[in-house]
Amino acid sequence: MIQMIVMDMDGTLLTSDNTISPKTKEMLLQVQKQGVRLVLASGRSYCKLLEYAKELQMDTYGGYLLEVNGLILYDLSTGERHIRKQMGRREMEEIFTYFRQWDVEIMAQFDDGLFDYNPKSVLQEKASYRREHKLPEDFPWTGGAFALLADNRKGYPYIYYIDSWKEIDRSINKVSIAYHADVMAQVSAQAKKDLKDSYWLGLTTPKWLELMPLGITKGSGLQALTELLHIPMANVMAFGDGENDIEMLQAAGIGIAMENAMEEVKAAADDITAGNNNDGIAAALRKYFM
Repeated sequence: MIQMIVMDMDGTLLTSDNTISPKTKEMLLQVQKQGVRLVLASGRSYCKLLEYAKELQMDTYGGYLLEVNGLILYDLSTGERHIRKQMGRREMEEIFTYFRQWDVEIMAQFDDGLFDYNPKSVLQEKASYRREHKLPEDFPWTGGAFALLADNRKGYPYIYYIDSWKEIDRSINKVSIAYHADVMAQVSAQAKKDLKDSYWLGLTTPKWLELMPLGITKGSGLQALTELLHIPMANVMAFGDGENDIEMLQAAGIGIAMENAMEEVKAAADDITAGNNNDGIAAALRKYFM
């Protein structure tokens, strides 16, 4: 019996225009009324998740957020947050020093903001991109998981542009490395070899690599949450599409990959449903609940 449904956001629950499809929303509201808890498991912090949790009325039905790839457990009924592990200055020095061997963007993210480092060549490319796409002068220099430039101010209202890790003055939840997919494939492959004993690393999209404290994954976060709520892992259904979802799909009783998922994610899943733009979650819920 499924007691909990855990969903990644980008490329999974959300369509390409960052909305929940009407069919998926209807099904998720229906299963909650049957006593199933919903969990949003994302690389995002709560700032970028609460609007979707509210849309799904998750606070009414005992829902949770697994923020920042399982780093933080957020009880939507009480507003309580449990932070499991963060990174400090030692990690920032190591990560920034390592990744500056390539011309890639480095973002160190905290709850409601980020520190953003762009090499000069990347900044020049972004300036050209901003002009070509007729973006406003105040459009931020931050990259996105799908584009060279993305406006992250909604989820990270405090953005600080830095030249050195030494300018980082607080604990960090995760670090993201971003650039073109061909470059990131090489960077990711090398970094996974060199840093595997110090951090969890995974591509969430071909352009976007994330680093977490070792031992922090959506899978370990889900394990902590099910223990807290006394829910057997066998009674959990999980949906995902990126490398940061693999541990979660493997841990859940039923792990379902989206049709648009990376191939290694599909290989780790128990089942595959339609894509995020084709009501994939709704289709799976009809299959397993109806």
